[in-house]
Amino acid sequence: MTVRRLVIRSSIAGAIALGSVVAVAPHAAAETCADGSARIFFSNAEPRCQTGTATYTAETISKVCSMTGADVVAEAGYLNYKKKIVTTRHELSNGTCGRFDIVGQQSATVSVTPN
Repeated sequence: MTVRRLVIRSSIAGAIALGSVVAVAPHAAAETCADGSARIFFSNAEPRCQTGTATYTAETISKVCSMTGADVVAEAGYLNYKKKIVTTRHELSNGTCGRFDIVGQQSATVSVTPN
């Protein structure tokens, strides 16, 4: 194998690896909703925009993104091995996103405050 082929293959492998790291980053770029709102991604439904506060028990949230002009606090509760609820919390602003595990999620609350 020539050095050139080795360099190209290494570059491609590095780009693929880097792309996968970017895809699972906890704060990825947000999609689009109106300023001052949040975009909620569900595990088995279309994403939707939200203002105010909402609690979800029948739907599992996989990702929440803040839009420009909004501070978002998203919390999801999970049942641990001791049968107690453990909470994961994301505080988001300026178009950032936070991901939640969907396995074991009991409920989630998303609060949107315009800033």
